[in-house]
Formats: sequence, C-alpha cells, structure tokens
Amino acid sequence: MSLNFSNHILFDYWYKQNPDGSYIFNPATDDFELRNKNDAIDAMLGILNQIYANIITQKGIQLHEPDCNVVLLDQALYKYSRDIYGGKRLQARINNNKQLTTTSKNNLLKFNDYGLKIDSTSPYIHRQVAVLLYWLSVIKPFSIEPTRQSIKALGFAGKFHNEYISYLLVQAALQLFNLRLKIHEDKLTFNEFLYDLHYRNLSRSSLEFYLNAYITEI
Repeated sequence: MSLNFSNHILFDYWYKQNPDGSYIFNPATDDFELRNKNDAIDAMLGILNQIYANIITQKGIQLHEPDCNVVLLDQALYKYSRDIYGGKRLQARINNNKQLTTTSKNNLLKFNDYGLKIDSTSPYIHRQVAVLLYWLSVIKPFSIEPTRQSIKALGFAGKFHNEYISYLLVQAALQLFNLRLKIHEDKLTFNEFLYDLHYRNLSRSSLEFYLNAYITEI
C-alpha cells in the first residue's frame, strides 16, 4: 500500500491540501485549488487491482476484471469529503479572508451554529472511516460477476462484494496511521457487519460508534 493512496483517500477529494492538511489557495481566484481527482481514482483503482489479485491467489479461482463504476465512486468520495472536510473548508475560507477582523472571524467560526453534520475541523480517524464506509455502502461503486462455480468459493468477497472491497480499501488507508480494523478476525461478527452495511440503512453516527471499538494499532 502506497503513501500516495492514503494521501488521496483520507484527504479532501475535491480540493488540494498541504501535507499538514491545510488548504492551498489559488492566487488568481483567492479560492481553493481544485485537486486532480483522476489521481485519487487511479490510486484507488491500483489498490483495487491488488485486492483482486490477492483474492484470485488465495481462492484459486478466475474472476472477471474488477468492475468499479467510476461515476459512483466519484459521488461517494465527493460526499465523504463534504461531510468530513466541510468545517475545515469553512474555517480555511474565513481565515483566508483578509477583510475580516479577528472578532468577525471568531464569530463566524462558531460551527455549532451552522447545523453541520460534522462540526469539527479535525475529526477522529474512526469518524473519517465511518463516513467513508457509509457512502461507499450507500452508493455501491464496486461489483463483480463471478461464475456460479466461484460464487461460493469467494465467501464474503462474493456475498457482500461492495462492502467487502470497501472494508479492504479502508483497511489499506489506515496503514498510514499504523492502525487497522479487526472486525474480520471473528467471521460471525464480520458477516453481520457486512450484512448490515449491505442491506440496512445505517447512520453515520451508529457506524462511528461501532467502528471506534474495532480500530487498533498495528
């Protein structure tokens, strides 16, 4: 797993950021620099190909090429970034406005007044992971067409394909922080988790609360 991948998936998908997470402003427009979203998509597709190669090796079966609906993936990453980085975007724009006084900036930075879904500019990692898994599970950009002979051999990868792949992508991204999810260590718990992601209308807050108990240091 590359540093490049984690930098793309857990950073703002829409706007450019510095390594410390601060935003890069375009001098011509005095607004955020747009990120090249293709870089993020390409990084994710690269990891996706590695995941499929590992599945083929472990299961000893032949699969079709990985099917990722890039339009749906774009939507999921956009919504993730909006939820996680909405407060940080607002903070950056306010602080970058040189016409505002310090008092005006402090008043505008009272995020609790705005009804943001996430009113933090630095959300905990389990919140980031929960929101990413939520949107990938709702929008479902990943699919697979296994043969009848291979569907059972695939196990979770065939039964709850989109959610299984989303879990592995998040797992890969967490490595940058020396963290990992351990839900998969118990097959029954993992099956119930993937089932809920696939079939039930889970909230972001319930996922956040659940995942907090299953993130551990590597």
